[in-house]
Formats: sequence, structure tokens, C-alpha cells
Amino acid sequence: MLNKNIIPLESVDASEVMEFQKNYLMNETPVILKRMGKNWPAMKRWSADFFKDSYGNVDVPICYYKTKQQEPYNNQARMPLREYICIAENNDFIDHKTESPYMGGWIYHKEFPELLNDIDMTLPCFPDNWLYKLPPSISIPPTNLLIGYESVSSPLHTDSFFVNSVLTVIVGEKKARMVSPLHTFAVSNGQDLFDIETANKVLGKGADIFEGTISAGDAFYIPPGWWHNVINCGFTIAVQNLHVDTHRFPLFEQQMRGFVLPILGKIEDLGKEARAELFEAAKTMPPPLSHQIGSFIEHEKKYIVFLKNTAEKTEDYLNSYYLKP
Repeated sequence: MLNKNIIPLESVDASEVMEFQKNYLMNETPVILKRMGKNWPAMKRWSADFFKDSYGNVDVPICYYKTKQQEPYNNQARMPLREYICIAENNDFIDHKTESPYMGGWIYHKEFPELLNDIDMTLPCFPDNWLYKLPPSISIPPTNLLIGYESVSSPLHTDSFFVNSVLTVIVGEKKARMVSPLHTFAVSNGQDLFDIETANKVLGKGADIFEGTISAGDAFYIPPGWWHNVINCGFTIAVQNLHVDTHRFPLFEQQMRGFVLPILGKIEDLGKEARAELFEAAKTMPPPLSHQIGSFIEHEKKYIVFLKNTAEKTEDYLNSYYLKP
């Protein structure tokens, strides 16, 4: 039974494109998208037996959210999918002294692209996905697969890079609790909003908690920056698709800059150190041959022009769009 102080999530049929975009996407308001995946081939094909028979020997990434929180994907432990599904079907992990494993995000599409034929990556009720316009060298995986069971869940967190997230349930049922980014002051990463004491503390700080149930064939729209905590009501199979539209891309760009610039800054600091040593060496010897034949000075000048132009464009954009009188 829903706590009277917890607000039920609204729902809208996924076919109501204009209503969804106007009332939810543009306002960055979470909602249950009813029948989002009803016509996907995955609804008929995907099951525990399907994945055990077709991909049972594949080693898949396993999360331990309680003890390792959001561990980098490449650092996650691996387990044969057949072995993991047996644990999930029985809702039982043999070693009760350690946390139960959770396949909370398998990036499957590059290794097994045929699975993309079973879902709709275009997300018909969304506008064009700008993630597909990124160069391959910095692409963000647009989809991942989750197989869960009652003993595991994803604790409270926000998704990286402020993307739109769409979680479509293929098998089973999930429940989600959410908190607006406006109420970040009341929550922290890793909390369990389904814990009564924790939920009451969050509510007591003046934050709103929203709750919704996502059944097979339905999807859950998670706007950028929203805190969400998702549990499994038994055995589940679900797909998470990421999306960035025109209105959200400037913030996504800013987040990407925040990821790249510290790395670039460290390289530039080393470059300054090397230039200082080069300047001292130039007092007694000519510049290295590689500087002469590699158009070193020309490239440095172009980089300076690039930085100036970028700064001017960003300043003009801020003044014309955000800082209007």
C-alpha cells in the first residue's frame, strides 16, 4: 500500500506523443509510459530460457551496489550469464556472507547487435537522439540490459551526463521511487527510499517522494538529474535506453566538458613545464628538428584562435539566451 505522503507517478500512453512531449519531456517530469514496448519482438522472445540457451556462456558484468556503489563498468566482476540467471530465478545466492550479484547494466549491443532487432531504439515518442551525432571516439553507450530479482536493486542515484533515461520492462515488474533535483538537499547517493526510516527522514526534510510501478511492456521516463531508486518485484528483464534531445544537449555538452577538461588541463600543465625547460635549453641550442618540421608554432597559433573563438561563442550564447535583461 502506498504511503499517503508519497506521490504516485502519473502515466500516459506511449502513443500520445504530443501529450508526452509537452507535459513531461519539455517539463522534465517523470512518468510511466504505458505500452511503450508492447509491439517489441522482445516481449515474445526474451525470457530466462532464451538468454540461458542463446547467451548462457557469455560472461556478463555484475554489480554490487551496496558495497561497491557505482563501480566503473570495466572494473566490474564477470559471471557466466547462465549461472547468474539461475541465481536470479531462484532469488538465492549461495554465499550469504556477501552481497547478492546484480546484472544492473550489460552493454550488449556491440557484442550482440542482433538483440537490437528485438527492441525499438528509435523511441518513437522522443525527438531525434543527439547521442547518435557524437563522434565514435566519445560515444556514450545508448542502451544496456538489466536482469534482476527480488534480492537486488539499484539504490538512489542520478544518471551521468544529465541524459534522458527510459527503462522499459520486458519481463516482470519493477517499482521506482524518485526525488526531484530541486530536493537534492534531502537525499544522498546510495540511499534506500523503500526503507521506511530513510523515506520518513527525506520527507521530514521537506522533499517530495514519487513512486510508480513499471509492468511488462511499460516504460519509465527518468528526466535528467532526477534521483531514482528502483527495486525488482521478482524476476525481471528490462532495457534502459539513453536519450539527449536538442534542449538537453547544451547541458550534456557542459557535463562532457567537465569530464574532458581536467584531463586536458593535466596535459597542458605538463606542456607548460616542458615549454619552460625548452625555453631554457633554447638559450644555448637551437629548437628540436621536430619543432621545425612539425609546424609546431602554426598549430599552437591555431589552438589559441580556437580557444578564443570558443570563448566568444559561449559568451555570446549566454548573453543572448540566459542573461537577457
